Amino acid sequence: MYTAGKKEGTIIGYRGPVPKPTAIEIAEGRPGKRAINGREPQPRTITPKCPKYLDARAKEEWKRLIPILKQMRVLTEADGLVLANLCIAVSTLVRAQSKLAETGILYKSPSGYVMQSPLLAIVNTAIDQISRLSREFGLTPAARSRIMVPDDNPGDELDRAMFEGCLQRAG
Repeated sequence: MYTAGKKEGTIIGYRGPVPKPTAIEIAEGRPGKRAINGREPQPRTITPKCPKYLDARAKEEWKRLIPILKQMRVLTEADGLVLANLCIAVSTLVRAQSKLAETGILYKSPSGYVMQSPLLAIVNTAIDQISRLSREFGLTPAARSRIMVPDDNPGDELDRAMFEGCLQRAG
């Protein structure tokens, strides 16, 4: 939530880093030892539907990422919009990079000055968006190193008891 500050034009927002989801906090071993949010919403692990508004390249990326994210067990029904944004950013990057390969990174302005192509800004913005959104899903090596998903072994009573105990203490 953002509110206007005392000075004209200033914005005051939340302080500190964005909170991590409880599952990630537990998977990382709770390095900060902060209390666990026992009332955090838990979306169902249903694969979101591919939005119709995605272009062909973005839909290809959607189809590529869905099996990866399902195998990693990080995809829920609530992740559709963020995943769509990632796919759009990839599509934008591919189109801008292709056009940049055709036109080159420099061009001559009507006044005769050599200038940097505006496509470079589009490419750089898309790269930043892809990097940021990829981290949200654990799709970078550094992000993966911080996440541990539970084993599929239903017989591991000790892990299950520890997880449930953490949630009870937080509530």
